[in-house]
Amino acid sequence: MEEQVATAPAAELAGTERESYAFIMNVWQLAEVETYTLAPGHVLRRATTDETEVIKRTLARIAGESNPLADYFWEHRWPHPGGAIERLPEAEWRYFVIAFKGSNVTLHRLQAAMDLAPLELEVGFTVLRWGKASPHNAISWTPGRLFHVLEDAQGNAAFFKRVTVADLDTITEIHTRLAADGEHLVKVGRLVQQISDLKALRHESPLRFLGYFTILESLLTHSPKPTDPYESLARQVKKKVALLNHRWANPLDYAPFGKTSPDMIWTKMYLYRSMLAHGAEPSFTSDLQVLGNHACALRLIKETVKLTIRQALEEPQLLVDLREC
Repeated sequence: MEEQVATAPAAELAGTERESYAFIMNVWQLAEVETYTLAPGHVLRRATTDETEVIKRTLARIAGESNPLADYFWEHRWPHPGGAIERLPEAEWRYFVIAFKGSNVTLHRLQAAMDLAPLELEVGFTVLRWGKASPHNAISWTPGRLFHVLEDAQGNAAFFKRVTVADLDTITEIHTRLAADGEHLVKVGRLVQQISDLKALRHESPLRFLGYFTILESLLTHSPKPTDPYESLARQVKKKVALLNHRWANPLDYAPFGKTSPDMIWTKMYLYRSMLAHGAEPSFTSDLQVLGNHACALRLIKETVKLTIRQALEEPQLLVDLREC
């Protein structure tokens, strides 16, 4: 779904002096600092009292007054141990924002960087403010993405993140590379938009898994020759992911798949992809047992895509060469 936003007059926006801010939904705490500058003029920090009230009113309006997420999610212990919900002291509420002035172009690129980072932070919506005298406000958000991120949050004990400086340094580095990317070799901008679009789908949706697989194939594969069985897409992906995995400082985590070899894991990943693409009803109790479940398979393909795009930002020529070989 398209982003929902009311637009300020250009003249007013250009002369803005008031801070706009994006609500970051899944920060538990900033572990080592109180504020962090992710990009020039874009500061991650705890929300002020006034900002918190605006966030709470906006959540109630978007999610509905009776939705428990709008009522308590950011103000109570999570995950709660069962029984009565425990309210946190106000100083421990989980309302955090990225504050900035001017347009939200850099913010959009920061969200793309956060989508590619090992630790993903989620922008729920942005409060755009402009004008010196009157408090003109507009709310910008992507309904499908917001809905499905929060849908997952309700059953996800790991939704809230303890964010370290190292986590934020990585986001900043990715953002810097995105800002400098000329896309003359690998069209990363198009790919990160596709990743954002996938977040507007249910986590259990087969289309989300197939979407990540399509992005990976577009990065690593060329159209195989029908007469050459060694050029199949499956063989290309297995070989090239293995090569890249040796280069990554933090390689793919195959531990959830036990002692199964990566080659066999990717064979089963391709089987799963094929079954979904052709409308079958996959079962993880037989041929796909190695993968465990949909969530494990989705996690692997997603992390592979993120690592590969980050490699494309660092060494675009390498990705071009890999795709053609």
